[in-house]
Amino acid sequence: MCRALSDGTGVVVSTVAICAVGALMHPVLGAGLFVAVLVAVVMLVTGRAESLAVRLLARARAPRKYELAALRPAVAVLEERDLAAPAVDLVVRQGQEPIRVSAAGRRTVVVSEGLIEAVAAGRVRPVEVAALMAHAIGRIRLGQTRYDVALEFWMMPWRALQTFGRGVGRGIGWFPLVALAWRLRFVTGAVALVQAIDEGRTVFGVLGAAAIGLSYVVPWAERQADLSAEDEADQFVMTVGLGDALSRFLERGRRTPRVLDRVHRLRPRPKATPTHPVAF
Repeated sequence: MCRALSDGTGVVVSTVAICAVGALMHPVLGAGLFVAVLVAVVMLVTGRAESLAVRLLARARAPRKYELAALRPAVAVLEERDLAAPAVDLVVRQGQEPIRVSAAGRRTVVVSEGLIEAVAAGRVRPVEVAALMAHAIGRIRLGQTRYDVALEFWMMPWRALQTFGRGVGRGIGWFPLVALAWRLRFVTGAVALVQAIDEGRTVFGVLGAAAIGLSYVVPWAERQADLSAEDEADQFVMTVGLGDALSRFLERGRRTPRVLDRVHRLRPRPKATPTHPVAF
């Protein structure tokens, strides 16, 4: 439900934006744009052109030979646990990023250049890299990312709006009064709703209040959906016997309450030894 709420909002906003852009164009061009976008989405839903779409959306590329060589020990660990079949499409996200592995679509695993550098420098053990990749493979096998590529393509206007909003948020963060007004926007929404009802413009008041309510609900729903998906993938990693390796990697990073909780769940429990009564 949380994923449906967060993605549903993005789909609705993006659909309105695409229709608005099409309406401003020549009717033939607008109809052509809408049909082309629909055809592309249908292709992505069925798994076609997934690799190309991931590379464009994630700014990724095919791994180079030395990168494949650096990842070979981790891939060997995955092969031992039958996680390399069916074959996954491995791509490398460009840019100076931290160590990160993510899943996309039905078969694509995206690794950051930071991970490659850490592996080459010996800062991350191959079994830990295998655990990170197993987490992404788990998300694919659990079906969590099956339609993500198609959704991300359709929701590009929504993502652009979110990026713009984050930039504005960082900017107004320097002004205490503006930042306080944003945190207390529910008060503004309530006052606007009461005024609109009093003036006979109930529909506009409800729409405004709903928009302000969504500014609270959508980020919360997106966060809850991500946490739930992460927990399911953690369980998959534990099932294939790589939970301890993933916990060792996590505990070397920033120890937030969430990370500590994951480490506690991922670490294997010592088997309880039966106690025997002591004879005197």
